[in-house]
Amino acid sequence: MGSVTPNGTTVPHHLLGAHNKQKTAPYTLPRNKLKRRITNADKIPLVLVACGSFSPISVLHLQMFEMSERYAEGTDFEVVGSYLSPVSDAYQKPSLVPAHHRLVMCSLAVEDTNIMVDPWEAEQFNEDGMPVYTKTVDVLQHFDYEINEVHGGIQTPDGTYKKAQVVLLIGADVAMTMGDPNVWATSDLDQILGLYGAFIVERPAQTNIEQALGPLKQYDKIWVVTAQYNDVSSTKIRSQLRNGEDVVDLPKKVIEYIRTHDLYD
Repeated sequence: MGSVTPNGTTVPHHLLGAHNKQKTAPYTLPRNKLKRRITNADKIPLVLVACGSFSPISVLHLQMFEMSERYAEGTDFEVVGSYLSPVSDAYQKPSLVPAHHRLVMCSLAVEDTNIMVDPWEAEQFNEDGMPVYTKTVDVLQHFDYEINEVHGGIQTPDGTYKKAQVVLLIGADVAMTMGDPNVWATSDLDQILGLYGAFIVERPAQTNIEQALGPLKQYDKIWVVTAQYNDVSSTKIRSQLRNGEDVVDLPKKVIEYIRTHDLYD
C-alpha cells in the first residue's frame, strides 16, 4: 500500500521515500518532449523507458528507440514519450563513470532526438547522502506514477484522458538474463513483463532471440523489434577510447565530452 493524497491518488511508499531522500533540487519529470495528446483515439499511449548504465551512451541506444517507434506504428500503440533512465553510482560496475558525467553525456546524445533523460534513478540517495540502487520495477512504477497520476495521463482527440502504457525497452542480450532467477526476482518479472511489458530489440550478433524468449513464454506483454545485424557494445567502445582509436558508435558531442573530461582512460 501507499499513502493517499487529498485528491485520492495513492502514492507507492517506495516513491515517497525515494523523493524524500533526495539531496538534490525538487524533482520534476522531464516532459518537454512528451506528447500531450495522441492523434488516434483508438491507440494506446506508449512510453518507452530504457534503463542502464549508459557508460557511455552509444548510437545503438538511440537507434533502439528509433526502431521501436517504427515498430509501434504497426501496433495498437502510439509512442508519446521516450526516456533514458541511467542507474545510480550504487551500481558499482567497474566501468561506471560518475552519474553526473553519464547524465550530461546522455543529454548531449539526445539533443536532436525526441528522447528525454530522467535523472530520478541516477540521483537516489539514502539519509547519509550515499547513492542507492533502484530496481527496474521501481523505475517503471515511478514513470507510471509521474505520467498517469501526477500528469493525469495523455489526452485523446475528444479531450478525454487515457492512461499511458509504460514499457521497458531492452536489447535481447538483457532479455537473455531474465531467465536467471539469480539476476531477476520472479516477483519483479511478474510486474515488469506482466503489468508493464517490454519492447525487446533483437541483437543478432550477441543473442539468439528464441533462446532469450524461451524462459519468458508465460508473459504476453512482450514485443520483439526486428533489428539489423550490429556488433556495437559498450565494452568495445570503452576499449577504443582507452586505446585512442576512432570511435564511430558514439555521438560526436559525447566523444568530445569524454575527451574533455578524460573519461575511460
